[in-house]
Amino acid sequence: MIGCVLTGHGSFAPGLYGALTMIAGEQDFFNVIAFEDGQNVDDFEEKMKQAVKQLTETCEGVLIFSDLLGGSPFKTAMIAAQDFETVEVIAGANLPMLIETIGLRYASTDLEQLTQQAITAGQSGVVHPKLVIKEDEEFGEEGI
Repeated sequence: MIGCVLTGHGSFAPGLYGALTMIAGEQDFFNVIAFEDGQNVDDFEEKMKQAVKQLTETCEGVLIFSDLLGGSPFKTAMIAAQDFETVEVIAGANLPMLIETIGLRYASTDLEQLTQQAITAGQSGVVHPKLVIKEDEEFGEEGI
């Protein structure tokens, strides 16, 4: 099984996790670490390292989801991941990628494959649909 960490600025991670649990229920081996406004970066880094260490002791790998490439949560996740061969970091986390990951992570032992599947799901979940209203073909514009 692959463990997960979700991190980001402010209420991003708790909010996204809340949406995930509405859809899929509470998750085991899934840590949420928010980087709060005014929080000491060293304290945040310590929380991240502890969460990753704990998950690596019980899971075959750890996938860290961060909100923004280059942000403090992302940089902290990268620092925490560098000490472990079985930890990957994804930037740009969204709900579709989390749903895909939790559906696959219990049976998965291939962290790299799961990482790619999560990225694909996240990218596929970003769309710009248009509402198309069709006229009633049977009655045309005049209605009944």
